[in-house]
Amino acid sequence: MGTQPVPFAQGSLFGEADAMGYGSGQVYDEMVTGQGRLRPHWQTFMSTLGPLDADLMAVRWEEARRLLHQNGVTYNIYGDPKGMERPWPLDMMPLLLPAHEWKAIESGLIQRASLLNAILTDLYGPQTLTRYGRLPPAVIHADPGFRRAVHGIRVPNDVHLHFYAADLARAPDGRWWVLSDRTQAPSGSGYTLENRAVMAKVLPDSFRHCQVERLAPFFDTLKETLLSISPRRERSRVVLLTPGPYNETYFEHVYIARYLGITLVEGADLTVRDRQVFLKTLSGLEPVDVILRRLDADFADPLELRADSSLGVAGLIEAVRAGTVVVANALGSGLMESMAIKSSLPTLCRHLLGEELRLPGVASWWCGNDAERAYVIDHLDGLVLKPAFPSLPFEPIFGATLAAGEKAALVEKIRQRPWYYVAQEQMALSTAPVWQDGKLQPRPLVLRVFLCATPSGGYTVMPGGLTRVSSESGRLVVSMQRGGGSKDTWILAARRSEVAPAQPRPAIATEPTPAVARPAAGDLPSRVADGLYWLGRYAERSEGTVRLLRATQGRLTDGNMPGASAQLRPLLTLQASTGMIPWEMTRVTEAGGGRGLRDALYSAVVDPDHPNSLRSQVLRLHRTAYSVRDRLSMDMWRVISTIDRQTQPPRVRLDAAALLLRMDDLMTSLAAVAGLEQESMTRGPGWRFLDIGRRIERALHTVAVLRGIRIADLDRQDEAVQAASLAVLLELGESVMTYRARYLTSVQRTPVLELLLADEGNPRALAFQLAALERHLSALPNHGAGSTGDPTGGALSIVAAARGSLRKPEALRSSDALHTLLDTLAMSLPDISNFLAHAYFSHAFARSA
Repeated sequence: MGTQPVPFAQGSLFGEADAMGYGSGQVYDEMVTGQGRLRPHWQTFMSTLGPLDADLMAVRWEEARRLLHQNGVTYNIYGDPKGMERPWPLDMMPLLLPAHEWKAIESGLIQRASLLNAILTDLYGPQTLTRYGRLPPAVIHADPGFRRAVHGIRVPNDVHLHFYAADLARAPDGRWWVLSDRTQAPSGSGYTLENRAVMAKVLPDSFRHCQVERLAPFFDTLKETLLSISPRRERSRVVLLTPGPYNETYFEHVYIARYLGITLVEGADLTVRDRQVFLKTLSGLEPVDVILRRLDADFADPLELRADSSLGVAGLIEAVRAGTVVVANALGSGLMESMAIKSSLPTLCRHLLGEELRLPGVASWWCGNDAERAYVIDHLDGLVLKPAFPSLPFEPIFGATLAAGEKAALVEKIRQRPWYYVAQEQMALSTAPVWQDGKLQPRPLVLRVFLCATPSGGYTVMPGGLTRVSSESGRLVVSMQRGGGSKDTWILAARRSEVAPAQPRPAIATEPTPAVARPAAGDLPSRVADGLYWLGRYAERSEGTVRLLRATQGRLTDGNMPGASAQLRPLLTLQASTGMIPWEMTRVTEAGGGRGLRDALYSAVVDPDHPNSLRSQVLRLHRTAYSVRDRLSMDMWRVISTIDRQTQPPRVRLDAAALLLRMDDLMTSLAAVAGLEQESMTRGPGWRFLDIGRRIERALHTVAVLRGIRIADLDRQDEAVQAASLAVLLELGESVMTYRARYLTSVQRTPVLELLLADEGNPRALAFQLAALERHLSALPNHGAGSTGDPTGGALSIVAAARGSLRKPEALRSSDALHTLLDTLAMSLPDISNFLAHAYFSHAFARSA
C-alpha cells in the first residue's frame, strides 16, 4: 500500500483515455489522479486482478450475474418492461476508500446523526428551536412530513433515529459532502450485504489482500439495539414491517429479516387490541414489542395519519403513545429528509452540540426565506432546484440548461410558491471505473453510508456502503429507478491488526437470539400460512395442467402411439371442461389436428392473457411464492424462478417437438418443488399448510378428471372408448406402471377406480390425499380448542365422510353410486378450503387464548 504510484494503464480496456476524459482532471476520479496514475490505495487491488484481459473479466462478470440470479436479487422499478423483478445491477469494480479517509467520514456522520436526532427530539417535544428563532417555524409547519399526531410522544432514550443513511458525493477538490439524509426508512443495507457476498466469492484474492473491513458486526449491533429498546425484557418480539411484495426494495426486506432473524410482516398481519400491537398467528394473537419500519410514516396508521392507507396498522400511534411498542425509526423521523432545513444545520450544530459541523452539506438555499429566495433568482444559472419536502417531489431542475423563457417561467413559479423550492449548488460528482462494453469507463457516483444507534448510546457506522453509479457518463442524476448501477464499497484497513477477524462472531442468521427466532409451534403469521397454502395449490394445479397438455401434444404429434386417436377425444374434452380450449375443438380425432386446434393448444401453454393457460397458472404460482419469499429456502426460490422462465412466451413460435421438450423440463422442475417440500422443509405449520394446499388441489383435480371423462358412464360405452378413457386416467394419475405391475391384465374400469380413488398407498389416489389431510388437520394449532368448538372440526368431518364413502365397495362398482360420490366430493371438498380460511386466515372463528 505504501509503494509509489504507477502509471495508469492505457491499454485497450480503458479505451482512449484522453478522448474519454478518464482521469483528465475535469472531475475527481476515485481510481486515478489527473495525471493518469493509480492512487496508492488502488495499487494492491489492481495488482490482484492481474492482466485486465477482457475475456477473463467477462467470465468474472458472468459469475457475479449468475450468483445474483441464483440468490434472487431484484430491484422493482415501477413501470419497467422487465417486470416487477428487475435483476440487480452490480458492477465488477468496487469502490475503494483508505482507512484515514474513512475515519473522517465516520466521525462526521456520527456527529450528523446525533445532530439530526437532537433536532427531532426538540421538534417533537418542547420545540425550543422554533420558539426562539433558531429555526424558521415555516420550515417545519409547511412540511407535510411533520407528523402532528406523534408530537409529545416520548421515545425510549430520546432516540428517534435508530437507523440512518446519508448520501455522499465528492467534489472536484476531493472533499466529501452530504447530498441528502435518509431518516424515514433508509434502504440499501441489504443490497450492500448481497453485493459484498457476491464480490467476496468472485474476487476472493482481491478481497483478502486488500484487507477489507467486514460488515457483519454492524448488523450485530443493529439487532442488539432493537432488542434493547423493547418494552419487555423477556421474550421480546421484533418484526420488520414491509409495504409488501410490490415495493421496490422488497428483496431487501426479506433479506434483512432473514439476516437478523426477525419476522417479516405486512400491515394486515398486525392488529391493535387494548393499545397493544399483536401479530396474528395461527395460534392466536402474539404481542409485538419492536417494529423495524420499512413503511413510510404516512401509511403507518390509517386512523391518525393517511386515512386511505391499506398498508399500515389501525391504532399503531395509540399503542406507541401507550409505550407498549417501539417503532424504529420513530414515526415522524422522515422530517429530517426535508431539504429546507439543510441550510440551518451548521448553526444548529453549534447550538445543540457545541461543535462545528464536520461533514458539510452542499450549499443550500430555501426559497421560503426572502433573502435566500432573492439569491436563488439572481444565481439560477449555477444552481439546481429540488423539492423542499420529500412528499412534494419533482425532478431536479438544472438552471444552466434552461432557455430564457423556461427560466422566466421557473422564476414565476418560485415567487408563487416559494416554500416549495430549495436550490443547491451544482456540484460535479466524482467518477469511478465501471466495467462496460469490455473496458473500464468512468461514471459519476453517489455513496450511501449507513449508521445505527448503539444500545449504550451514540451511533456506529457500517464500514462500507452502497455505491450507486450513473447509467451514463456525465449524467449527474444517480438513481436506481433511472437505470443506475451499484458497486460494493471496500473500506481498507490501515494495518493488518485493524482488520476484523475472518469470523468475528457467529452470524446472526445462523445463531439468532432464542426469544426472537425460536417461535412456538403455531407461531406463523396467518397471511404467510394463507400464502403457503395457495403456493401448494398453484404448484399442484400447474403440474396437473402440464400433464394434461403434455399428454395431448404427444398424441397430436405421434400418430403411431397406440390408441392415440381414440385417446385424443377424452383429453380434449378434459381441456375444454377446464376452459383451456373451446368446446368446438373437441371434435378433432386425428393425429396432427387442424391449425385451429394447434393454435388453441399453443395458447393454452404460453398465453399469459389466457385465464386458464399454463403460463397464467405459473404466474400465480410465482406471484404467491414471491409474497412468502422469506419462508422459502434459496433452493426452492431458484426452482420456482426457473419454472417462471420456462413458461415465458418465446420470442419465436416453438414447434411441437420443442414444446414437448419444454413441458418435459417443466415437469422436472415442478417435481423438484415437490421434492424440496417433502425433503427439506421442517414439519411445522408452514409445511403443513403448503402440503394441505397440494393435497386439496390434487383431490379436486382427481375428481374433476373423473367427472370430465364421465367415468361413471363408461360401462355404457363401447370397449374402445372405455380403454382409451381408462388409459388417459392412468397416465394423468401417474399410475400406469403401478397398474401394470399389480394387475398384469388389460385395463379395466374397477381396478383403475380402486387404484385412483380408494388406494391409500398410492400417492396419486384420492384416498391418499384424504388421509394426509386428516393428519394435517388434526395437527394444526388449536385443534380441538376454542370456546366455539374445534376450528378444524368442519373440515375434518368432510374428510371423514369422504373416506367413509370410498371404503364402501358399491361406490366404485355402481354407476349411480359413483355418480353420487363424485358429485358430493365436487361440492364438499372446496368447503375444506373455506373452513381453513375462516379458522386460520381471516380469524373468523373465536378461539381461546
